[in-house]
Amino acid sequence: MSNEHIFSDEAVAEMQKVQNATALSAKAMTQDLAEAYEIMGTLKAFNFVQKLLTVGSLKKLQEIKESKKYKGLSVVTDDGNFLTVGNFADFCKVCGLSDKKVYEDLQNLNAFGEEFMETSQRLGLGYREMRKLRQLPEEARTEIVDADYSEATDKEELIEKIEDLTAKFAREKKVLEGQLKQSQANYEAQAKVLKNKNERLDKLDKELAKKTLLIETQTPDQRGGMLREEAAQISYKAEAILRGQVFQAFEALAKHSEETGIDHRQFMSGVLAEYQLILSELKERFNLDDEPTGDALPEWAREDYNPDGEPLDESVTSILDEIEREDHIQDAEVVG
Repeated sequence: MSNEHIFSDEAVAEMQKVQNATALSAKAMTQDLAEAYEIMGTLKAFNFVQKLLTVGSLKKLQEIKESKKYKGLSVVTDDGNFLTVGNFADFCKVCGLSDKKVYEDLQNLNAFGEEFMETSQRLGLGYREMRKLRQLPEEARTEIVDADYSEATDKEELIEKIEDLTAKFAREKKVLEGQLKQSQANYEAQAKVLKNKNERLDKLDKELAKKTLLIETQTPDQRGGMLREEAAQISYKAEAILRGQVFQAFEALAKHSEETGIDHRQFMSGVLAEYQLILSELKERFNLDDEPTGDALPEWAREDYNPDGEPLDESVTSILDEIEREDHIQDAEVVG
């Protein structure tokens, strides 16, 4: 039975397309491998004669590296082993070349162009000089690459120019790194200050919110008690300063008077007069009595104050008075 009876016309046409594509692929693969073999032979022969690859050889290597025509190349290596090339490093190896040096040569070719590569090979520039040249800023690198080199150009002259530009670039880089480091330090310091400031503001905002909420929910008596507590704390601080720092200052003045005969009493009286003036202004401004009386008298200031419910004899009262005086003195010393 013929094929026409087994397959439809469409199937036969599709099979023909696949066969044609396969034949073309095989032909192309054969051409690629043939070209890879040819290049390999040329490079091996060239490498036998001299070590440096010409610009033309490098261009062929660049082409085969990008096209990957080396894949599937089968060769027997110099040590007698069979090798199927799978990557560009393998191809360099079967060509008798160091893949690292080839990579660096291709890097130089791409960075400097064909003309300068030929000049560098003619002058005998090594990998070290070419590597330094690649590391220079583009402006400095262009200055060297685009220069007009005659046959009389000296290798040492070009190397000296590369060294000078390298040293100059290193100095400029060091200065820029120092500036960058200082800028970074300044930025970190400012960030730290800003962070601390934000934390303090956040804390104050939270405290203010709490106080605002507390004030809004307090009764008038509760609010009054809080205000009295705040006023008492301020008063205690003022009292501590008077009993501590001012008292010590007066003692020092009195001691000085005893030692030298200089009278400081008028000065001390003047200080007290200032305090009395302030107290009088407060008393007048807020229409206050000389002493608290009646219901306004604090519980602790009343004569019948006894939280334990037991009468206190005179000896206990004197001891408590003495303890209270010592507490005031200690508080004053802490504040001072």
